[in-house]
Amino acid sequence: MTSDANVLHHVGLISRDLDAVIGQYEHLGFSFTPLTLPRIKLRPDGEPEFIGAGNRTAIFTHNYLEVLAIVDPSRWAEVTPEQKGPYNLDRPLSRYEGLHVMHFGTDDIEAVHERLVAEGVPTRGVHPYQRTVDTDEGPRPMRALAMGFPPEANPEALVQVAQHLTPELIFQERYQHHANGAVDVVELTVCGDDPQRYGALYASYTGHESTREGDVWTVDLGLSRVRVVSPDALPALIPGAELPAVPSLVNFTVAVTDLEATRDLLTDRDVPLDVAGDTVVVPASHGAGTAVSFTAT
Repeated sequence: MTSDANVLHHVGLISRDLDAVIGQYEHLGFSFTPLTLPRIKLRPDGEPEFIGAGNRTAIFTHNYLEVLAIVDPSRWAEVTPEQKGPYNLDRPLSRYEGLHVMHFGTDDIEAVHERLVAEGVPTRGVHPYQRTVDTDEGPRPMRALAMGFPPEANPEALVQVAQHLTPELIFQERYQHHANGAVDVVELTVCGDDPQRYGALYASYTGHESTREGDVWTVDLGLSRVRVVSPDALPALIPGAELPAVPSLVNFTVAVTDLEATRDLLTDRDVPLDVAGDTVVVPASHGAGTAVSFTAT
């Protein structure tokens, strides 16, 4: 147990058309769990309730890729923005459709919260989260704890710190088989006008150092890392990346078991590719608004 966040808990795309994004990513070789319906507490003394959103996830060894959308507009309209809190999809969708979710993972969220309070970092406190997932024994409630931040603190993304309470229900081995060989999300790239400030902010959230190499600021969590780059430096860093807004999330990288096999699969499926060092990059035009990178484990 530590007061650090040591992994990207998950990254996520937010869209108005869940099926379209899932189709695009299945074409890239990812496989997804069935639809689940997240529940959150709408009243302090109440049980977690369905709010009208749904998601499907591509499960890896230590984290996952989420595709999130509003699936019940009527129910969504009944829940106030205040009740939705950090789960309000209207704000990110008003900016763009694409990569919006960056959650840092920890094994002791209360310790992280205590550290941030001691450091004077504003948070929204720790709150429960759950959704029902399919298992071999039937549907069961996956449970987690999440801590968000004031919206003005992170205009670039839906940023939270999260802790699994039932990791065995998320990381089911049967869902960890992807045609592209993906095994983990290992990197996420943020683009903003002040990379140093964002790097320092993520260092504060996670308990890790922010370091600079050229135009890139990096916070290495151990199992994954976050890079921050300015708009001017983005084209040289990630070919095929697009900047939907400033600031924004523009790219994530998955490690794969056999990069040549992944490249062959994408080529056979007529997916355009760029190469950046030891990384194969699918441009944002074929990644539902975000560049998707593949690198060897």
